[in-house]
Amino acid sequence: MNVIDDIKILTGKKKDPRLEKPAAPPKKILIVEDEKPLADILYTRLTEEGFLVATADNGQKGLELAATFHPNVILLDLLMPVMDGKQMLRALREIPACKTTPVIVLTNAGEIENIRETQFYSNAEEFLIKSNVSMEEIIKKVKFYSNATILK
Repeated sequence: MNVIDDIKILTGKKKDPRLEKPAAPPKKILIVEDEKPLADILYTRLTEEGFLVATADNGQKGLELAATFHPNVILLDLLMPVMDGKQMLRALREIPACKTTPVIVLTNAGEIENIRETQFYSNAEEFLIKSNVSMEEIIKKVKFYSNATILK
């Protein structure tokens, strides 16, 4: 900095860069969804909101990514090839680093058995039915859980 910058800072015409808080790293979101159009829309919207986003098109890839990417929140479909969402969620909870990672189930499999199993037995934070939820609601839930401290 030079004298002119110092004068601007003292007169309030410029902020002192030494006093500015460094920006927090972006929160990481993992989307595990086999419907590519939906995965692409979610990826775009969450990226626009400032999140760092990774995607997987089946539960096995999602599990592998979760273990290395360490997401703050996982959006998880239930009906997928290779490994379904319920299997992934059970396996995810066995990984110490992912034991308390918030999971939002986003699916069309809205039977009461699926809701009960994923929310109560596998500790999913939310169970959203794709046809009944707006993109804005999904973004709002992701923002909430990416900033929440989850204790289990």
